[in-house]
Amino acid sequence: MKIGVDARSLGPMKTGVGTYVSEVLRHWPASQNQDSFVLFSHQVVGYPEAAAVRHNVAYSRWGLPWYLLQSHRVISQSPLSLFWGTQGLLPLQLSRRLPAIITIHDCIHQQGIRYAPSLPYNWAHRCLLPSAVRRAARILVVSHFVADEVMRHFHLPASKIEVTPLGVRTEFFGVAAKADVADGKPQPDELDRQKAAVLAKYSITGPFILGVGTLEPRKNLKVLLEAFAMLPGSLQNRFQLVLAGKPGWRTAQLQSYLQSYPQRSRLVLTGYVSEDDLRSLYTSAEMFVCPSFYEGFGLPVLEALASGCPVIASSAASLKEVAGPAAIFVDPSSPAEDWSRAIVRVAESVELRHSLAIAGREQARQFSWESCSRKTAEVLRSAGLRGA
Repeated sequence: MKIGVDARSLGPMKTGVGTYVSEVLRHWPASQNQDSFVLFSHQVVGYPEAAAVRHNVAYSRWGLPWYLLQSHRVISQSPLSLFWGTQGLLPLQLSRRLPAIITIHDCIHQQGIRYAPSLPYNWAHRCLLPSAVRRAARILVVSHFVADEVMRHFHLPASKIEVTPLGVRTEFFGVAAKADVADGKPQPDELDRQKAAVLAKYSITGPFILGVGTLEPRKNLKVLLEAFAMLPGSLQNRFQLVLAGKPGWRTAQLQSYLQSYPQRSRLVLTGYVSEDDLRSLYTSAEMFVCPSFYEGFGLPVLEALASGCPVIASSAASLKEVAGPAAIFVDPSSPAEDWSRAIVRVAESVELRHSLAIAGREQARQFSWESCSRKTAEVLRSAGLRGA
């Protein structure tokens, strides 16, 4: 079966959707009749070509307009069995003869413009997602939370929806440290050297509290900044606050707040961080804090759990589903004082950090990319065969 894939998320700076697409493809289960893929994108695709994976790149400046209005032309030139809309929407003139599946990662467009990246984004999803939902043979969703939202907003039966929870790469679980011995003297472990290099790269000089995610309003980062500023002086002097993520949309208010932030000298803004560097940050951090208002899944929370990093998370949306009993939860609408108290609780208890680390790894092992990819392949193959 030859599958066309919306690969716009596989650009040079992958975020959650890009990680999802690349990991599903990487772990795609073998079949008697080998499946193959054509990755359609407006920009260079950051996933290797192979015998079963071919790139089709249009080199267009604007990804969403190209995808909606022009991509059907190149898609129609490929003899496909199925098209997979990995970001919910489908090309507006996609041939009706071609079966289609979509993945819906969240229903952020239903939350109003306060969380949407832009008016055009919100408009496109409010107006066009309903038709994509009707057009698709089946709908993949990344959590039971999103499944409930999709059924509520689009009045769909559960039978049309398949929940395929995301996974976490085994590398995030780490490797037990071993002392290398040369000339009878212990040498620094390679993993420790890598972590030290990453910390130096981002000017992280001591213990730190970590936040990960695109800098945008729904991540609720201001409450984390306020909570850090409320910590007792001893903890402010002990910790740095590290926010890892590329600038997103509507950051003016956050930038304005940062100009007068009282603990600016203790704050590190890394910008976009590669996966290799991110693993080192998770394993080096004293704790990971995610105060987000809304997440369809919450991949950074899962990665932190797998890394043995104690997690304080928002109780909203999908995050309780992902973290289960392995995190401390705070309502994202709670005042910063509540978040600050949770940070103090974790910072001052070695026993709590240890128990959260153990519980986190156990919880994270319930999620795998192999399982996500297998369920995805089953749905896509079934739809492709029915459409044949």
